[in-house]
Amino acid sequence: MLKTPLMQQYLDLKASQPGKILLFQMGDFFETFFEDAETVSRVLGIALTSRELDRETGEPVPLAGFPVHALDGYLMRLVRAGFRVAICEQTEDPAKARRLVRREVTEVVTPGTVIGGQALGEGETALLASICIRNDRAGMAFCDLSCGEVEAVELPRTQAEAELSRRLPRELLVPEGMEEIPPGQHSVTHLEPWKFDEGVLEPVARRRLGVATVSGLGMEGSPALAGALAALLGYVEDVKRTLTSSLRFKGVYRLEDHMVIDRQSAIALDLVESPFSDRESTLAWATDRTVTPQGGRLWRRWLLEPPADPRETAARHGAVGELASREDLETLRRALSGCCDMGRQAGRLSTLKSGPRDLRTISATAAKMPGIASALKGSVSPILAGLAGMDTLDDIAAEIDRVIMADPPVRPGDGGTIADGVSAELDEYRAIRSGGRDMLAEMEAKERSVTGIPRLTIGYNRVFGYYIEIPRNMSDRVPASYRRRQTLAGSERYSTPELEELERKMQRADQEIARLECSLFEELTARLAGNTDRLRTAGENLAILDCLCGLASLAAEKGWCRPSIEEGPILCIEGGRHPVLDAALPAGECVPNPVRLDQDRTILIVTGPNMAGKSTYLRMAAQLLVLAQAGSFVPAESMTFSPADRLFTRIGSSDRISRGQSTFLVEMADAAVMLNSSTRRSVAVIDEIGRGTSTYDGLAIAWAMLEHIHSHPVHRPLTLFATHYHELTVLGSRLERAANLSVTVRESAGRVVFLYRVEEGAADRSYGIHVAMMAGVPSEVVARATRVLADLEGGSSARLAQPSPQLDLPLARPEQPVLETIRMLDPDTLTARQALDLVYELRRMLDGI
Repeated sequence: MLKTPLMQQYLDLKASQPGKILLFQMGDFFETFFEDAETVSRVLGIALTSRELDRETGEPVPLAGFPVHALDGYLMRLVRAGFRVAICEQTEDPAKARRLVRREVTEVVTPGTVIGGQALGEGETALLASICIRNDRAGMAFCDLSCGEVEAVELPRTQAEAELSRRLPRELLVPEGMEEIPPGQHSVTHLEPWKFDEGVLEPVARRRLGVATVSGLGMEGSPALAGALAALLGYVEDVKRTLTSSLRFKGVYRLEDHMVIDRQSAIALDLVESPFSDRESTLAWATDRTVTPQGGRLWRRWLLEPPADPRETAARHGAVGELASREDLETLRRALSGCCDMGRQAGRLSTLKSGPRDLRTISATAAKMPGIASALKGSVSPILAGLAGMDTLDDIAAEIDRVIMADPPVRPGDGGTIADGVSAELDEYRAIRSGGRDMLAEMEAKERSVTGIPRLTIGYNRVFGYYIEIPRNMSDRVPASYRRRQTLAGSERYSTPELEELERKMQRADQEIARLECSLFEELTARLAGNTDRLRTAGENLAILDCLCGLASLAAEKGWCRPSIEEGPILCIEGGRHPVLDAALPAGECVPNPVRLDQDRTILIVTGPNMAGKSTYLRMAAQLLVLAQAGSFVPAESMTFSPADRLFTRIGSSDRISRGQSTFLVEMADAAVMLNSSTRRSVAVIDEIGRGTSTYDGLAIAWAMLEHIHSHPVHRPLTLFATHYHELTVLGSRLERAANLSVTVRESAGRVVFLYRVEEGAADRSYGIHVAMMAGVPSEVVARATRVLADLEGGSSARLAQPSPQLDLPLARPEQPVLETIRMLDPDTLTARQALDLVYELRRMLDGI
């Protein structure tokens, strides 16, 4: 065991933080030792050195560190890598320490307890989640600590995994011994089981939520819900000891309050992320006109959670329409563009992490709010009228302006933080400091005159303090009273008793200025921390207005229409355009298409060749529904819809090797969820079903699914069903509420031209061989395929068994068709629509390998 007092202090603190990397402050650096140093060196790419800290053995100890001012950047990288970090700071002035400087762990940062400005980008959200299982019920609580918001949900145990997948927490709290931990990308933290007891909730909720009693939280008779919230609040209290203000409990939400879109469906529909990691092909990218970080986050949440209540959706439509008609819309958006992320500033303030510039940012935003609120007065929309009465934070802005300098430094102790007139004592020391500078100038002039050395100067550095510098070739004129401090190549540096006395006065003034500024700044942040709820509310108001203004700008620029809402079930679109294509293409180039689904026509069976646009058509319908229900206008001539309770998709395929699930099993599992959970208010989008097994098995499954969806009294969603099984078109005429659609093509001189128009009726051919030829498949393969197709369509397969030169060709690698397709393409000849369809087709080809 190392015996130095410093290392013993480190070991004691390290033992108090098991499972965490300890960042140990030593002066201007954070240092790590032993295994922590090796980890930090590897993850951060910084030098790993060693240091002899054991007086008895001289054993070298691994060491790695970085400057204190670089904490945020390095902390972000450690937390993103999944590590938990304990920050140990010096809590005593080293100059006043009698022996060893006192150090304490002031904060613990884990993947789910990140405060904005540390390991969190503007558009990101780091959720902390907890789960508590009681019998067949699961309670879950979620906390976005960067904004200080908490919410909870209770649902059947079988739905817990899907909800965690949808919310994507970065860290999940579970009781030790929990047998089935929901899988996901989150980090898992095990806590003692007693922390999930519902009896723990009352005291921790009083401390952390600021409530007098838990009876108003809506958790009576829900032990799973109470246990999850108790564990989450207790964990936050343990790791964020500097948290001074209450968290905001937004309430217990219900899944039925919004359209449920599971994570795989959101990805398949390119809502906020794409299967191909291409941000610019997502609906969020195409429609996000927000100008603030909080507005961008809110818009993504609106897309993933469109409200189920038609009144809320209609209210958003009304606000968007009113804003779109305003001549000053862009002026309002410019005012919003300079607003800070008020919710996250509140989060930093609540943990006393705000700096002087953070407060100035709050003040600058608050200064804009009266003008923004005034511009909304007289609005007809209830949402806009409510925002016109928002709290404009005048008193907070005034207090910050009174105390903080207009252009303060990053840290309060660096000088120039507190405004003149706030503290008489501070003003006095500043006068001494200012007078000292004048005295230095007078001293310099005096010494030049006395010595006759015109190039004599008085300077300063952190090592030697103030000094008199004289060129070496004039050193013979130096008075005997000068004391040499330093010799340089071309000059000598000296000091005098008078200069040293003046330096002592100025140093004391500097120290007192720094002390007073830090103290006054801490007092101000403590006062402001009591207003974090007001700041959060202001941030929410600005985010809502930003979203609505962005949607209004988009609607006005693109000429999008306001959707109509009916009780339904109904999804009828005239002249609908794919939102991403409509945003990317010049006006008029995106081909419009209709969608007509209602209670008398609940299933559309879509057929047509590959690359003709079936997948794009299905995504268009689903994306327009999401847009409309989220509150946006849509790219269409007209649209009528009824709010959906859930949006199901079966698009593309993938296996889950780590869980022992094949592509076909995953496809069937997703289909089972849809068949068992859908209602007449649901919408299902199915792009191929039954792949991964034999042709007849797949056809039989698809056939039975369509019949089930059509005839079931409960599980009867409005359904768009794209298929290559042309046999299924029989159902379009046989089933009462089903219809056939086809994506049209035109043949010209033996070539196929895709028109991307959807028409009533089934496709008569698939044109697969034409597509193969367009993709550059060798001519001998195309010729052979043509003969085989003719035999199959003629009902004769006998000749297929006869030897053929093509059968002697070596087998190609499974990826070869995809590679050949890409190799034969001429990108310059593809339209944006053809490129998008080709991407979907290439994905389908890969899924089939």
